[in-house]
Amino acid sequence: MFEFKLNTQDNQSRARSGVFSTPHLELQTPELAIVATEGEIKAIPKELWPELPCQYLIVNTFHIYTKKILAQIESEKEIHNFMNLSDRTYASDSGGFQVFSLGFGKSHQVGKIGGFFPGAEHAVQDTENPVTITENDVTFRWDGEDITLNPEISMDIQHKIGADIIFAFDECTSPLNSKEYTAQAQQRTFNWLDRCIEAHKPYAAKQALFGIVQGGAYHDLRIQAAEFLAQADVPGYGIGGSLGKTKAEMHAILDWILPILPVAKPRHLLGIGQVRDIFEGVERGVDLFDCVIPTREARHRVLYTHEGRISMRHRKADTSIVSTTCGCFGCREGVTWEQLWQMFVERDPRGMMYTTSHNIWFFSELMAKIRASIQENKFAQLKEEYLAKYPAPASSL
Repeated sequence: MFEFKLNTQDNQSRARSGVFSTPHLELQTPELAIVATEGEIKAIPKELWPELPCQYLIVNTFHIYTKKILAQIESEKEIHNFMNLSDRTYASDSGGFQVFSLGFGKSHQVGKIGGFFPGAEHAVQDTENPVTITENDVTFRWDGEDITLNPEISMDIQHKIGADIIFAFDECTSPLNSKEYTAQAQQRTFNWLDRCIEAHKPYAAKQALFGIVQGGAYHDLRIQAAEFLAQADVPGYGIGGSLGKTKAEMHAILDWILPILPVAKPRHLLGIGQVRDIFEGVERGVDLFDCVIPTREARHRVLYTHEGRISMRHRKADTSIVSTTCGCFGCREGVTWEQLWQMFVERDPRGMMYTTSHNIWFFSELMAKIRASIQENKFAQLKEEYLAKYPAPASSL
């Protein structure tokens, strides 16, 4: 059932287009998953979700579990029915990233968005982890309760969610963790993968379990992890954990590990999805991404367009339509920048609905263009065109 077929390999890079067969959809790659954290697409009414062009979505195991949504999903048999989107491919994360964000991520003040690349001047720190991590499990305090997660619990939750792609429970490390601690966490991740594979065996025909390559920004650890995962009995791979202190380090990590991972299996770069990052990842051989940027920034009045990333604040008096070629709910109704701005000022819920749908349409069209450019051997030209419109912030270099 879970077969990955490569269609085209770019003649100037490791970029490739393919199809990952899942029970609900032939998922075209490269693709970006739209984040539906708790089994919903925020700001857009549920009856409109089937009209959205996204073919790949990802839900959050930790939030579904801790916010008591799991029973509701179980009653609908799986997340596809719960969201009434049976013709899409779904992924669910393992909860490992939330363990990091509540632990070292919190004490180090780093995360996937904003502070994940803290800069080279920050010191190594391995102490003051608010989360208790042992070889068997992870325990933390959440909303007044003690919560425990381990490979078996994570697998059980994800089996009940019913996503097509699920991820092994891992220990995600901080860019400020030492090499010694990162190595210990990586070994735990190896051990936990074996336990995840064992717990997943009865569900292997229905859900694809992806192992996760960890190792921080340490070359030998990442190589070791990639070699271990390459030999593991899994149908695909996630790339997670600390991706370094700068974007250049993230690129180096991808250059180290992607040539080691089998070409016949898909690779998902976890939690990354800025426009520049997508192009840099695809160029190196990444097939799948997920990121909150399209929907979160839409709710904060930021739109992605063919002109670049634009804050509505700079267009609040503009009477033109955001895009005459976009198929989103707002653009096809002729909504202008000025009207959008006024909706936000008046707290009209249509404002967030229009901006969220617009960004989803933009990224869906972007991924379709990337796939077409690979098939036509024009990926380099498309990358140059978009990177000119989406320059890198100085802090990410």
